[in-house]
Formats: sequence, C-alpha cells, structure tokens
Amino acid sequence: MAYRVKLILKLGLFSFFIFFSFNNYASFLDEQLQYKRVKTAYTEKKPIITERLSQMDLTLNNVNVMIKAYKYEQLVKVYVKKSSDKKWRVYKKYPFCWSSGDLGPKRQEGDYQIPEGYYHVNHFNPYSNFYLSLGVSYPNKSDKIKSTAAKKGGAIYMHGGCATIGCIPIEDEPIKEVYVLSVLAKNNGQAEIPIHIFPFKYKEDTFELLGRSYSEHIDFWTNIYKIERQFDSTMIAPKVGINASGDYYVMQ
Repeated sequence: MAYRVKLILKLGLFSFFIFFSFNNYASFLDEQLQYKRVKTAYTEKKPIITERLSQMDLTLNNVNVMIKAYKYEQLVKVYVKKSSDKKWRVYKKYPFCWSSGDLGPKRQEGDYQIPEGYYHVNHFNPYSNFYLSLGVSYPNKSDKIKSTAAKKGGAIYMHGGCATIGCIPIEDEPIKEVYVLSVLAKNNGQAEIPIHIFPFKYKEDTFELLGRSYSEHIDFWTNIYKIERQFDSTMIAPKVGINASGDYYVMQ
C-alpha cells in the first residue's frame, strides 16, 4: 500500500513537472499575444513565416534567429537556423527606411549615431511609438569601456516607421515579421537573439576606401571585422566576448 502511495505521488510530481515545463516553454508567446499589435502581427505574418520556413526545412517550433544590420548599405539581414544546427542561413533582407548619424560607433548620448558592435535583443516592446520594436543592448561592456562620455545614451531599437535619431527603422510591415520571428525564437528557448551592427558589409576594397575617410575608426573596425569575417567564411556564429580593453574576441 505504501509503495502504491509513493508511486502515485511520484507520478503526480512528474506530471506536474511536465505540465509546468510545457506551459513555461509556451508562456512567452502566450504573453506576447495578449498585446493587440503583436496578435495582429502574428495573425498577418504567421502564414508568410510558416511558408518561408517550410522552404528552408524549418518550422515555427524550431527556429532560432540572428539579426545583422549594415549602416552604409542601410540593410538588415535576418538569419535563421534550427536550434540544433550550427550554420545560419539568410531568411530575408529588409532595407532601412531612414538613417541618422555617420559611420562609426556610438559613443555618447545625443550624437545621433547608430551603434556598431555585437549586441542582443534586450526588450520586446509591444507599445512602441513605431508600432513594434526590438531593443538593442547598447551600451554593452565594450561601449562603456571605450566611451569617456558621462552619458553614453541608450534606448536604441529596431522598429517600424520611418524616423530615427540613432535607431534602425524598417517600416511597420517588416518589423511585424521580424518581431514575430524573434518572439518565436525566444519561445523556442533561444536565450539571446543577437543583433550585430556593422558600418558596412565587409569587402577588402570597401574597408580600404572607407578606412581612408574614417581613419579614427580603423582599429575598432579591424577588431569587429576579424570576428565577422570568420562568420562570413563558415556561417557559424562564434561566441563573442569583450576583454578589459573593450575589444571583442572569440571565446573558446
């Protein structure tokens, strides 16, 4: 009798654990769908996303996301993969609707610069003034070390609309798709969704040309492109760390 009681208790605890884990797994999507704009975006974009992922042998339930932006080309590239895969593939490209500042990293509040470096999504904003927006984790450790400004700025987003003073606007329809993809990735267990921002897409002649015009950024650009060129050659994203000097490096 005692054995049966213990067995029932164990089975009950196991069932509770499975139920709790499942609901926790699905909770981020459920939570986001409580917001009207997210629900609208999900309803509109789910068939489009499903079809595109199907063409890539992916599903809503196994997709991971990475975002890269290039200031000179004013272009956003969204990459996807299965969580179990190593190599990323291009999902879609979206143009900036507008831009501000110049080439080079953001170093202080009010400089209108779009940051450059290795970041991740740190905020899903369903109440954005620009329909929906994804927060960029600026300033990161590198920015804090390399900037001497008392106020380094913040509240950098990728968002809808067509206005910016340091953010990346891609209009409403594209942000709906990118936002929903990012929600799905987080719901699938992706702990961090990378947003990597570069002054330009790397080509040796482009680097030399723009390096002559922006010589003050050469050391910084050499640092970030050493890592990005590794990704370009393998399509495998290395794990990036930041050292005591604020430089990026590939973690072993």
